[in-house]
Amino acid sequence: MPSAELFQEVDARLSEIKQLFTQLAGEPAVNATLEDTNRPRLGRVDLARLMLWCRELLEREVATDLFADPAFNILLTLYVSRAEGRDVSTSGACTASGVPTTTALRWINALARRGMVHKRSLPSDRRFTYLELSSETADALERFFDRILNRVAARPEA
Repeated sequence: MPSAELFQEVDARLSEIKQLFTQLAGEPAVNATLEDTNRPRLGRVDLARLMLWCRELLEREVATDLFADPAFNILLTLYVSRAEGRDVSTSGACTASGVPTTTALRWINALARRGMVHKRSLPSDRRFTYLELSSETADALERFFDRILNRVAARPEA
């Protein structure tokens, strides 16, 4: 049986998500407290992590087969990993995609053909391939996150 700490963590994350969606809809947050206003603001990487967590939660709790978006999952994973200074192997990206490996590899190749993702092999061992975002894709994701964060930060007029 899950611990009380797990329930509290899930409840806290769901409250944050609810508040985020309420703000995105342009409605004043319900039950906003002084504590909420003292929370640190979300940054781009925080938002990307939250989106990954939300996608995983949606797929796990609602329907895996309806909400699969492997390309977006891969891009979000590469964005977060880039910010953390971690390499992402092709197999790691396949796992992060949330779809079978063959499907994930098709998406990785499609992203590479579009120049959104670059493949990098180790000179010492060509069996391992790492993926990284192109600068253009990283910039586009930052603009995407900034637009969301700006919308959240905007206060609806009374």
